[in-house]
Amino acid sequence: MKKGMREKLFKFFNDHMHTFSHLFPRSQHVWVFIGWHVGHDMEIFADNSKYLFLHTAHNHPEIKAVWLAKDRRFAVLLRSRGYISYYQHSVLGIWYALRAGTTIIDAYLQPENFRFAGKTRLVQLLHGKGMKKGGYTQTPLCRQDYIFSPSPFVSEMLPATFVQHSPIIISGYPRTDMFFKNIADSDIGVHEPTKMLLENSPYKKRFLYAPTFRRGEKVLDIETILNLSLLSSWLSTREYLLVLSLHPKYRDQARNVSYPNVHFVEDSDVYPILHFFDVLITDYSSIFTDFLLLDKPIIFYPYDLEEYKKKEGLSFDNYDEFTPGPKVYTQETLRGAIEKVCIKDKYSVDRKRVRTLYHAYQDGRSCERVMKSLALEKSGS
Repeated sequence: MKKGMREKLFKFFNDHMHTFSHLFPRSQHVWVFIGWHVGHDMEIFADNSKYLFLHTAHNHPEIKAVWLAKDRRFAVLLRSRGYISYYQHSVLGIWYALRAGTTIIDAYLQPENFRFAGKTRLVQLLHGKGMKKGGYTQTPLCRQDYIFSPSPFVSEMLPATFVQHSPIIISGYPRTDMFFKNIADSDIGVHEPTKMLLENSPYKKRFLYAPTFRRGEKVLDIETILNLSLLSSWLSTREYLLVLSLHPKYRDQARNVSYPNVHFVEDSDVYPILHFFDVLITDYSSIFTDFLLLDKPIIFYPYDLEEYKKKEGLSFDNYDEFTPGPKVYTQETLRGAIEKVCIKDKYSVDRKRVRTLYHAYQDGRSCERVMKSLALEKSGS
């Protein structure tokens, strides 16, 4: 069967299943949570759905919080930690998807979840909006009943095709709550060797390099971008550690990275370990907007800025205005910037200005605001 025909049949099946799913009675007390991170061995427990799920399970006994796992192994892991979770294609996974009065997502609702989402209250938590114009450009499979955003500034960057007249509520990102307080079981999904390395770090400074995904590029030549051999030697003389956190599509390329003072973080939720880092190095990734809440230096290394603007586009013309930190474009100037930020932090005031743009709230109560807003409307029976 040709690919085009298979796609048509798949869409036909999904659309009809979605219509059929409207017949199922929904319970306002059943909420299902869906993530989007897929690792090599099993699902990565991360992002805003994770943190609202943990908050709901810990603080709202009146709600049956169910995590719909992308693989059976992860469902078993969550159940071993005392949570309710089922593989999304299992009988119980499908049952709860059909019974849920509320469905929580933080990325696009995927076709395999859309088919069972008729008449559920669909809640979108987002998974970050920094500066890239390309994010959220696809039209969702169905209207989202609520979209939760960290600030009006971020809300205005969301394309109309994505919003589709859905109400946007300013709450903050649930994942950022952990910067302000301890959250039980937030360690689930964290790469344990990296966590142990950082907790017992003998290094004077720890740097995280987290570049963004570049569409159409199957390879990110990290050796050329950073010259790891030279950089590792330079870091060693200063007792600095560099940790690489690459987009999932590029992680295979870094598995053989083996340099002193350079460590590659495997599939992981990085938010529980962000506070260990003294400096973030990035380019266009939205991770910098949340790192602002830690009020630590950020070095911006947009080595391909003009090319990126042409291919991907940015949400604003002036890159410098919304990137509160030194901008460097070569390996040599990157090393110089690392040296300077370790001596003196000159961007605290600028970070505060941009932090206020991206985060209307900075108090660790984002989950509470989301739950308060959702309690205003009861869905199902």
